[in-house]
Amino acid sequence: MKKLKYLIFLFPFFIFTGCTSYTELNELGIVSLLGIDYQNQKYHLYINIVEGNQEDGTLEKESIFYETEAKTLDQAFQKLYAKSNKKIYLSHMDCLLLTENAMNTHLRDIIIYLLNQRDTRNNFELVQTQSDMKDIFKGKMESKDLMDLIKTNEQYMGTTKSITFEEFLEEILIDQNTYLPLISYQDEFEVEGISLIQNFKVLDYVSKEDTILINLLKNQIHQAIYQDTTIYKNQTNLTYKKNQVTFHIQMEVNKKNQHLQKELEEQLKGLINKYQEKEYDILKLSYQMKQNHLFSFQNRSILPENIQLKFEIQMKTVDNYLEKELPI
Repeated sequence: MKKLKYLIFLFPFFIFTGCTSYTELNELGIVSLLGIDYQNQKYHLYINIVEGNQEDGTLEKESIFYETEAKTLDQAFQKLYAKSNKKIYLSHMDCLLLTENAMNTHLRDIIIYLLNQRDTRNNFELVQTQSDMKDIFKGKMESKDLMDLIKTNEQYMGTTKSITFEEFLEEILIDQNTYLPLISYQDEFEVEGISLIQNFKVLDYVSKEDTILINLLKNQIHQAIYQDTTIYKNQTNLTYKKNQVTFHIQMEVNKKNQHLQKELEEQLKGLINKYQEKEYDILKLSYQMKQNHLFSFQNRSILPENIQLKFEIQMKTVDNYLEKELPI
């Protein structure tokens, strides 16, 4: 009974004193966009911090650009802490921008560092840039502008494909192959397609037109324009027989094109074969065949170059289709 009384007595203190890890808004530096480059044996970090200053019950926000460099990521972040005089808050980070140099030299280290940070989430987006990181951050571009651009091009054009940090890790674990949306910057962001990652390095860049083909094969086209033909709807299903994969592709298009169907089949097959020769399984077909328990040939021989491809493409013309989903 005495213990119960003590608990009742102490209960208000738990309510009103609050959590010990609570941080006032004016002590936070909220990072929405983080950039990592690697040059001259040093990591270069770039951030736009939204600093909150709370006075008289109001909250003022200001975006401030910071840049640091150091031999290790930990040292670089420590320098950021010293420069901003704020607690660097990464749990609200929307996007991580990476350069080719950073990935080709230290992608594995960057992944490990982020996984070890307690205040980061795994649902932020990953993007590769071909442009000077400093120009992007000095332009005070916000992560929302970048993510809106990628999502719009992904949904309405099919020219890129977004990926979260968590999805990136899942793909890497399967066969060390994955991709990143690719952008450039000159006064504003521009989508350039995707980059292909193999063994934690950049293998190749895929044009916007070929990215449409990849999204078509992966059944990830919502809408796209391919060689002056608008694809309104697409459904791609795969069936497996021995070491053969058949792509069943059905699509609705805005106009008849007698040559497009045959040309599209040649383009799709040529794209897959191109990366089969590089031993890059662009669609993870080997993994899918193993998952479907297709052991008609030994596991060790389920390689991209051993897989035969077949395509069945059907096109349906839709007249006067209202492009109501296109953004204004």
